[in-house]
Amino acid sequence: SKRGANCINGDGGYVKSLNYLASSGGSDYVENLSDWNPAAVEQAVPDSSQNDDEDGNDVEMEDVEPTAQVGKTEQATAELAGKLAVLLQTGNGTMVPYRVLRSRFHPSKVSDEMLVNALSACACIVRGNFAMKSSLAKFLKVGGVKQRKIMCELRDLILIILNVHGSIQRERLTKAYAKLTETNSDYDVMNVDTITFILKTVARKGDNCWVGKVQDDDEFAGQFPSVAQMHAEYWAKKRTKLDELMTLYEE
Repeated sequence: SKRGANCINGDGGYVKSLNYLASSGGSDYVENLSDWNPAAVEQAVPDSSQNDDEDGNDVEMEDVEPTAQVGKTEQATAELAGKLAVLLQTGNGTMVPYRVLRSRFHPSKVSDEMLVNALSACACIVRGNFAMKSSLAKFLKVGGVKQRKIMCELRDLILIILNVHGSIQRERLTKAYAKLTETNSDYDVMNVDTITFILKTVARKGDNCWVGKVQDDDEFAGQFPSVAQMHAEYWAKKRTKLDELMTLYEE
C-alpha cells in the first residue's frame, strides 16, 4: 500500500541527504563491490527461521553455529551477508532499496538468489526496502543489556508502524511509552529525545507525521514473492511480541 499521501509533498522521493541518488550512482553511500569475488568461509548463513532464538529474538550472525556440511554457494552467501551487515550500518541503519544494493555487485558473481538470501540473514524488508536488523545495529549497543533490548524494541516498533501504516506519529509513540512506563519502570529510560534519535535514523518529518526516508519499493514483492512472504511472517512474529506497545500506539 502507498504511504500516507497527506504526510508528504510531491512524489515522496529520496531525501537529498542520502548519497545514493541515481545521479550519484550510489558510490558515496554503499561501497562499490562490483569486483568482489566470494571466497570459501566456514560459516553458513542462517535463513530467517534460524535467525531467532526460542523467544523469537534476533540472533547475532556470529552466534549462529556453523553447519557441518556447507556447499560453496552457502559459504559465499555467508561471506556476502557479513559484508552487507557492515554496509547496512551506514547512516545508522537507514533503509536501502534492493536495486541500490544490487548495483553494487556484478551479476555474474552475485546472483539475485544469493543476494536476497544474504540480505535476509542480516536485514528485514520495510515497505519493499531493506533495513538492517535491530539486533545488529551497532548504534543501539549502548548502556546495559536491558537498555539495549528496549532500544531494539523501539526501532522494531518504528519499523513495524512504518510497514503497517506508511507513516508514524511521534507524539502518539511518545505517549505509548509514557503509558507503558506507568506499569513497567524498565521503560523509564525512554524519552522523547531517544525516540526522536531512533526515528530520525529511518524516517523524516512530513507535513503532519514522519515517513520513511526512502520511497516505497512496490516492485520487490512482485519480483521476489516468496522472499517478501518470509519477511512478512518475520514481522508478524515481531508484532506479536510488541503487541502491547502497538495497542497503546493505535489507541
